[in-house]
Amino acid sequence: MSKIVDVKVKVLEIPLKTPWQTFLYATATRAHCVVRVVTEDGIFGYGEASPAAAFMGETAYTMETVINMYLKQAAVGQSVLEISRINDLMDQVIAGNTSAKAAVDIAVHDAAGKTLKVPVYVLLGGKSRQHVELAWSMGFKDFDASLEEAKEYIRMGFKVMKVKVGKNIEEDAKLVGKLREIFGPDVPIRMDANQGYTPGDAIGLLNRVARFSPESFEQPVRKWNLEGMRHVRDHSCGIPIMADESISSLHEAHNTIQAGCADYYNIKVGKVGGLYRACQVAAMVEAAGYQAAAGSNLELGIGEAASIHFIVSQPAVCLPSDALCGTGLHTANLVKNPMTMQGGVLNCPELPGLGVEVDEGIFK
Repeated sequence: MSKIVDVKVKVLEIPLKTPWQTFLYATATRAHCVVRVVTEDGIFGYGEASPAAAFMGETAYTMETVINMYLKQAAVGQSVLEISRINDLMDQVIAGNTSAKAAVDIAVHDAAGKTLKVPVYVLLGGKSRQHVELAWSMGFKDFDASLEEAKEYIRMGFKVMKVKVGKNIEEDAKLVGKLREIFGPDVPIRMDANQGYTPGDAIGLLNRVARFSPESFEQPVRKWNLEGMRHVRDHSCGIPIMADESISSLHEAHNTIQAGCADYYNIKVGKVGGLYRACQVAAMVEAAGYQAAAGSNLELGIGEAASIHFIVSQPAVCLPSDALCGTGLHTANLVKNPMTMQGGVLNCPELPGLGVEVDEGIFK
């Protein structure tokens, strides 16, 4: 079995087309950590993650340090096909740092797929669906700009409009109400507070928007406040609650599911530790009888491809996912053949590995 002989890391700062703002942070650029795994057979595998410090407690630069000092030693010398062993070794050498581990894990999956000459989704269990329906995630903007952006992306074929909330109950309710007026009953509206509300204020917003029938309310309260999120769920006016930041690892996902504080789960490959751990989380969600989406940390073509392979392979990940936002928000990409939506859906790449052609100039 082909062994890993080297792991390279590169950090790239890429400007955004327009500034991105949520309750937690605002930025005009995004730093991406790109990983290249090399096997003894000369196969290259690529991974990527782009965490926001306020969201994950990691940055592309901390990832670079952690990978070079700890995770590289866990991967080099291992068979590229022993993915579970590599993940366990990464957990042994350093705790946490799930975005750093995700970038390495994605690169290993890419190299393993190329070694076996199969798409990554085959390694994850095969296809459970043929294509992916997409949601668009819209950051904070002024009221009129938000309406124009929402209309543009629904016209492009995105199935769900995800709007950032969490600053002001009245302003948030006004935006949701206007979007419902514009789109009518057929476009689902997903609200995402990124931990911005107290339980009481979250319930206050739900009371104001219930008549607009939001599809769900994502991460209304602080990630650690599972009791508070359960309280919101108990008083949600029937609107499903989605957990995001509360599931930043396999064990956090277990605790969140056990707490009964969410109806839906946002499983981000770059957040929970990579494809191997994301599939474990998806299995727990499925076993508990819940459904999931796979969101974006504004990754570019490598990370986006990993998310799409994950979505098509996991039965529980059946909600429209905002996994393709990074390409739309950045001024450049990491791949020469970025995925594009056709007819309102996205088809998974069928080439071996992730199925994307990475610009090798990144590492020169």
